[in-house]
Amino acid sequence: MTDDLQGLLNYAYFYLKFRPRTVKEMRDYLYKKIEKRHWSRDDVEKAIKGLVELGMLNDIEFIRLFVEQRNSAKPKSKFVLKRELLRHGVSRELIDEYFTGHPQNEEELAFKALERHWPRFKNLSPRARFQKAAAYLMRRGFGFDIFKKIIDRLER
Repeated sequence: MTDDLQGLLNYAYFYLKFRPRTVKEMRDYLYKKIEKRHWSRDDVEKAIKGLVELGMLNDIEFIRLFVEQRNSAKPKSKFVLKRELLRHGVSRELIDEYFTGHPQNEEELAFKALERHWPRFKNLSPRARFQKAAAYLMRRGFGFDIFKKIIDRLER
């Protein structure tokens, strides 16, 4: 990297300081930064290429970290995770490739998600408990067949 790109790289390092980023997120961020500066879009592409070569930008690693973090903190279905990753700018091919190689146990994720909130529903009537629990799991992208099994499991 040349010295004339150092300022641009400093912006990139600052942006990476808070959490991992996708190539698209970095590109969008740096394009905003160059609007009022002397760099060009070619400079941004050179900087991104350098960051990829250094291993600081890696969409496959981003997917892995994102899915692991979501599954441990706020479990969601594979469908919702894919949608969130697309919003971050990860290509559909990389997402599909990741989930093919790393299948998700949707039942366990749904159980983990609902287990934490189940005590809130304990004192409700069985019908209201089912409705609240089902709505909670649906918001996290789980289908009827999965949340029916999980709710039955927690009822016992």
